Amino acid sequence: MNSLRSLAVLALFLPLAAIAAPRGATTTFAVSAGSFSAWTIDGQSNPSLTLERGRTYIFDLSGVSAVHPFNINTTNTTGSGARYNVGVTNNGASGDTDITFVVPAAAPDSLHYNCGNHAAMNGTITIVDADAIFANGFEP
Repeated sequence: MNSLRSLAVLALFLPLAAIAAPRGATTTFAVSAGSFSAWTIDGQSNPSLTLERGRTYIFDLSGVSAVHPFNINTTNTTGSGARYNVGVTNNGASGDTDITFVVPAAAPDSLHYNCGNHAAMNGTITIVDADAIFANGFEP
């Protein structure tokens, strides 16, 4: 009977073990720039990113050369003229500096990340409301 009860309790809580982080947790992206043709973010070339309003994201630029400034922009462009700076710390950084993005509630639905110098190094950032993805308050 005790074994059956233990198994029932385990079955009840086992799905919760797969939940990685509560809403509001910080996500870190490992960013590198091995060439002039693409950013590599968490092992993928120029991936599309989906970020949630209210969450904090860190773009870890460890080892990214100074010739590759990482910009979060309102348009898909090189240079620094289209930077989106609301909630962003160190936008345009490179080298051993992190960029932190606390996505504000009023953030636009679409942003871009770009190298300040190389047009091929770019990707889209889709901004969503937290409840649009995770109604239960947690994410996988």
